[in-house]
Amino acid sequence: MKLVVSEDIRRIDEYAEKALKIPRIELMAKSGEAIARVIRERIPEGKSILILAGKGNNGGDGYATAVSLADTYPITIYDVFGEGQSTEEGKFHLSRAMEKGIVIEPYIASDEQKEKIQSVDCIIDAIFGTGFHGALPENIAALATLLQKVYSAKKIAIDVPLGANADNGSVFDECIKVSATVALSYIKVGTLSYPACAFVGDIVLAPLDLPSSVEEVFVHNYFLTDGAFAKENLPVRPKNSNKGTFGKLRIIAGSERYRGAAALALSSALRSGVGLCEYCGPKALVDTLFPIYPEAIYRPFEYGEALDTLTAEESRFNATLIGSGSDHTDETLATVLALMDVEGAPLILDADAINVLASLGDVGKEKLKSARRPIILTPHPLEFARLCGMEVSYVQLHRMEVALAFAREYGVILVLKGAGTLITDGKKVYINHSGSSALAKAGSGDVLAGALASLVAMGTEPLVACALAVYLHGVAADALSRVYSTYGVTPSDLPLEMAKAIAEIENNR
Repeated sequence: MKLVVSEDIRRIDEYAEKALKIPRIELMAKSGEAIARVIRERIPEGKSILILAGKGNNGGDGYATAVSLADTYPITIYDVFGEGQSTEEGKFHLSRAMEKGIVIEPYIASDEQKEKIQSVDCIIDAIFGTGFHGALPENIAALATLLQKVYSAKKIAIDVPLGANADNGSVFDECIKVSATVALSYIKVGTLSYPACAFVGDIVLAPLDLPSSVEEVFVHNYFLTDGAFAKENLPVRPKNSNKGTFGKLRIIAGSERYRGAAALALSSALRSGVGLCEYCGPKALVDTLFPIYPEAIYRPFEYGEALDTLTAEESRFNATLIGSGSDHTDETLATVLALMDVEGAPLILDADAINVLASLGDVGKEKLKSARRPIILTPHPLEFARLCGMEVSYVQLHRMEVALAFAREYGVILVLKGAGTLITDGKKVYINHSGSSALAKAGSGDVLAGALASLVAMGTEPLVACALAVYLHGVAADALSRVYSTYGVTPSDLPLEMAKAIAEIENNR
């Protein structure tokens, strides 16, 4: 599904008016009707509605909504800035609301108005929407704080809740939590990105029936991974094929301390379709894994040793994964650096491969820039914070902007894991919303790394392969959670369930 940022909306509105000759007044009327439909589905007729209207287009949408609802709901509108409307289309719909006899008054934070806010059945946030940037004005921050304490009314936002950023998902302390957010034409990127995602409630897409030419003119760089995405991008496996058709993958993983990581990554890779998989690791692990996964090829290997031989063989593989359970040692670092310095197919750095790079500080990041092959990083927030030299709390509050900036500066594909995993190459961004707290267990990342590496090795475009793996990983967790609960799912359950998810996609396309 295509997503947009605020600048996209501005350009689309301008194109609709100038190229398609759709008057902004008409577009705002359509918005009001679409929002009104959502309100009718959620709020019984006759219940009291309070609309908090700003002075821009979001406020204009609020007035247009009021006009559409006025015959079946008692409506009050608070003009939160006391300035009416700043655009001609907004003024038009304000005048129509007045003609309907709707009560409209400037918000002055009187006791009576505060009591009204506390007593109505539904509050519609039409204050800023996608137009919110920077800090909240003092009076609006005070209003937002009041709204945070309203529990009886259903709160519904137009496009973006008050205090959330439409583009990057960052929030202010005063951000209000709503039960639903009505997304006009397109879902806004920030509403699917944490932390804002925790405030938006149900996201209801309200299409405005724009002509198909809009899709042809505007390039989209933001996407939500969903079933349609998976159906379109899962590699087709022709009948006339062999193991070489589906790529060769090398996995360098596991250690004495983290034995299970190698098994999880290997199992996941094999279940995700790669034609040939070679496992490199300590001999003790090779001896353990061989009877369980006889399909793999095994090469006993100690980190930091025989690196010339290891790197000379890299040309045979379509992807290499290193780091899952590799342990944080100088030998792991030496292996990672050697692999980065050899030309070859994509190199996926997971877990300890990222941690050892982070231990080098700025030098580690510069090594990413100078790598002689494509690099994919799969950090969780703490690993990413170490690599960036940031506080993990800052990363979590600014996930979108730090992920984009890092991938762009260092020329990597970044898979920033966590709720709402972000996958980006610094230009395009995929946001994932499959999965749940069932994945918040040691070993889940190893499974993801194996599946991701498998799809990359099979020849799927790397950014798409990463997004697809993340989606399937989450879908598998969701399916298992329905049987075992989010408490009872283990990472070992995931590879086979991911294979079932792939089968469902194959059987339905």
